[in-house]
Amino acid sequence: MTPGLEVHVTREAGVATARVVGEVDLLTSVALNRELEIVLEGEPDWLRLDLREVIFMDTSGVAVLIKARRRALEAGCRFSVKSASPAIQRLLEITGLASLLGE
Repeated sequence: MTPGLEVHVTREAGVATARVVGEVDLLTSVALNRELEIVLEGEPDWLRLDLREVIFMDTSGVAVLIKARRRALEAGCRFSVKSASPAIQRLLEITGLASLLGE
């Protein structure tokens, strides 16, 4: 895994939950994108992201979320952010993504 980022995936009854830990920036966003692609290759019915332990996210991380959502929807998979840290929740609100990505 990339230093500064961990992704832990659990699967249960068609739902894949990716718990992201650390910082999502230009360097780590590539690894996060790759991890989410692997999860989607498993064809879950629903991909949920748990961002409670993300302490920083820049625009490259936001782009990964948007790209993953698009790929999921194209595959017929529901996509949402299950929970986010206060800082990331604020980022999602500022960018207008909170309502788009929320459950």
